[in-house]
Amino acid sequence: MVYHAAVRGIKLEKVESELEGDLDLRGFLAISDNVRQGYQEIRVNFYVKTNLENLETLRELVRLSPVYDVVSNGTRVIFQITKK
Repeated sequence: MVYHAAVRGIKLEKVESELEGDLDLRGFLAISDNVRQGYQEIRVNFYVKTNLENLETLRELVRLSPVYDVVSNGTRVIFQITKK
């Protein structure tokens, strides 16, 4: 959001973020197969010091974030474990 705002000439004096989510430990710890291992919901709150007329544009710009995209749409993850 900050980079997109800068490109559009939107002045942000201060940005703070707060993240919280719901995670069922039964899924995370693989105690239950009926519970998802990841978060059921993630909430992000931004506190922005800017002009009031910028808020609606900033709400739209959040959706351009690569983090928003990967969390909302999922991304294939490839990993390997190698012994040294």
